[in-house]
Amino acid sequence: MLLGLILLLPTSALAEPIETQKIITALTGDFNGDGAADLAMIVETEPEDDTMDMHFFLRDKKYNFLKPAGVVHEQVYGEWNDYDQPHYEGSGIEPELTLLPNGSIKIYLPGLIGPGERTDMTLTIAWRNEAFVVAGVAYDSYKYQTDIIDSSCDYDVLTGKGKSMKTQEDGSKVDSVVSVEGRVVPFAEWDTGTPFRVCGD
Repeated sequence: MLLGLILLLPTSALAEPIETQKIITALTGDFNGDGAADLAMIVETEPEDDTMDMHFFLRDKKYNFLKPAGVVHEQVYGEWNDYDQPHYEGSGIEPELTLLPNGSIKIYLPGLIGPGERTDMTLTIAWRNEAFVVAGVAYDSYKYQTDIIDSSCDYDVLTGKGKSMKTQEDGSKVDSVVSVEGRVVPFAEWDTGTPFRVCGD
C-alpha cells in the first residue's frame, strides 16, 4: 500500500523533488483526522550531512490524491551509510516512524555514535491549527560509552508538563517535575536544544 501511495504522487504535486532511493522510511495514517490516509517520508539529503528532510502529504478526499503539506528541513538526523548502494546492510542509526492511535507521528531518533555521550530522542508530531507541530519530546542521555542513562526527560510541549531524571555521582537517581509554559511550535521552527534547557541539562 505504501509503495502504491508513493507511486501515485503526481510529479507536479511534489513540493520538492524526491529521489526514491533516498527515502529512508515512510508512514501512512490519518494525520489530520479527516478519515483519509496521509503520508510522511524521511528523505536523505547529502551523504556528507547527518541531517534529513521530512516530507508531509495530506490526502484530498474530494479528488483522492496526496497533496504536499510541507517539507521540514534538518530536524531529523541519521547516518547516510550508502543507502543507494547494492552492498548496503543498514547502519543501526536510522530514524523510525510510528503512527500513534490518535493520528500523531512518533519520530525516534537514535543517538549518533561518537566519542562522547549518546542521546536517543523521540519527538511526537501532531496536526494542529493547519500545521504539523511538536506536541511532545522525550530523550535518554547515556554516560560515555555505556548503557547507563545519565539523564532523561519526557514532557508535553503543548502543556509544558512532564518529568525528568538525573543520575548522581553515587549512582542514585533524582526525579524532578517539569513545569513550563505550554507552547505550540511548528515542527519546522523547533529548536533541538529546547528539551535540554527545559529539563535542566
